[in-house]
Amino acid sequence: MKKFLIIGLVAILAITGSVFAYTFTTATVTIGVTAIQSDFAEVSVNTSYSPPTVFGRYTGSWPTGTLFDVAPYTGTENYTGDLVITVYLVNAGELIRRYHHLNMQLDFQDSTGATAHVQAENMTLTLQNAEVLFDHEYLDGTPPYRVEVTGGSYRLHPWRTLTGGESVQPQLWCEVTQR
Repeated sequence: MKKFLIIGLVAILAITGSVFAYTFTTATVTIGVTAIQSDFAEVSVNTSYSPPTVFGRYTGSWPTGTLFDVAPYTGTENYTGDLVITVYLVNAGELIRRYHHLNMQLDFQDSTGATAHVQAENMTLTLQNAEVLFDHEYLDGTPPYRVEVTGGSYRLHPWRTLTGGESVQPQLWCEVTQR
């Protein structure tokens, strides 16, 4: 009788275990993505910025230039509130395998080149700190605004050589929200 009980338990475990394994390996999820048009600012990529092409065991500095252009809404009435501009390094996980260090000095400036945020100093975007935030008060500066690279450096791992023309560049995301 014990043999039948043990064989029955093993059979039940095998059946239910395979059901869980089957469910786990075949589960799917659908994620909806929606683009939202802001009613207080427009952000665009500045195509004139040219990052360096890194390869091999390269070490270098980031060229200065404009990454993003930020224009407060200019419909029938200009947006007259404060903004928070956040820049994210979205592929830090991929970069950390290839870069020993990556430091980008960023600044939020107005159209005259003056700093246009409360912190009043450059912010550093790194592999360990993949987000910088600028608080912009409405009365600071002259629009349009821009996110600028003002300096920084990088070095690839000496043991990780990029091959076949492979170049891994940081991917940045700029988000503007109301403060």
